[in-house]
Amino acid sequence: MTVLLTGGSGFVGINITERLLDRGFNVVNYATLPVPDEAIPSIEGRRGNYEYVEGNVLDRKLLDSVIEKYKIKTIIHAAVMTPDFKREQQSSKDVMNVNYMGTVEVLEAAHRHEIEKFVYLSSEAVYGETSFLDNRLSERDSIPLPRSLYAITKYAAERTVLRYKELFGLPVLVVRIGSVFGPWERFTGIRHTLSGPFQATRLALLNKEVLLPRPGMRDWVYSRDVANAIVHLMQNDKLHFDLYNIGPGQSWTVEDWCKRLENEFPNFKYRLVDNPNEANIDFFAPKDTNRLTIERLQQDGYNPQYGFEEAFNDYMNWINKTSLFWAEEKVPSPSHKG
Repeated sequence: MTVLLTGGSGFVGINITERLLDRGFNVVNYATLPVPDEAIPSIEGRRGNYEYVEGNVLDRKLLDSVIEKYKIKTIIHAAVMTPDFKREQQSSKDVMNVNYMGTVEVLEAAHRHEIEKFVYLSSEAVYGETSFLDNRLSERDSIPLPRSLYAITKYAAERTVLRYKELFGLPVLVVRIGSVFGPWERFTGIRHTLSGPFQATRLALLNKEVLLPRPGMRDWVYSRDVANAIVHLMQNDKLHFDLYNIGPGQSWTVEDWCKRLENEFPNFKYRLVDNPNEANIDFFAPKDTNRLTIERLQQDGYNPQYGFEEAFNDYMNWINKTSLFWAEEKVPSPSHKG
């Protein structure tokens, strides 16, 4: 079976691609940019076949032709723009078009072609202000109060996806991904604030001191766990829900991560700073969000495999096997987005 993965060149998308290929699925990555050259050997060394199609999610004709050509029956929709505050100001309409109207176009294509499974990748960001208020962020009980255009469009899109299920019987699944980090995370020009563990690890490798504005307590979820969970849910035909949080079920701090980095890099140093303006780690929010509940995910058969130590060891192993391309701030220049 061939899966159409939109936005599959992002770091979460590459992790999903690897997992799908391992399971014997063929993958068509529909994105505005290809995966980095460094990812090709990893992708080509797996069971399934991989193809890249340069395409914009707003391009109805191309979406139709790709679905028809590859006989697509499953779509995982991951294409998104994740702007920082400045980019949000500069490209507000682009963010809304790609994140919301792009989702509508892919949904419409799924409906036209009678897709058998549609998986939408949403984000913990939809909880917005609630993520600082509720002790646990529950799919059922926590009321989303999104604030940024990214979070607003993700919430609008996920509600639209679920509405298409009611209107047309489209078999859909929505996952809210937590604070994700891990292999293939890099500068792309589309996701503007990278994870705290990424930032700290990069500075350690560059022999620079890490200056933390605060410890950075979150339920940081490893990208391989995210991919494993999504593919597990995609393959499960007896799900009890259509909306799932994906998190690790535990919390730790970037300061904890830095302590482990000290063991890995003897010359590495870090410290907490009193003045947040002096920090060189950006947590993208003025305070830390609370933990996602993952009872639904566990009830339907997936338990996270990467705790703090497992994630750290696997990430260091990945870094040791690849070049430092991921640490370079130079980013590609796409002619369009989506």
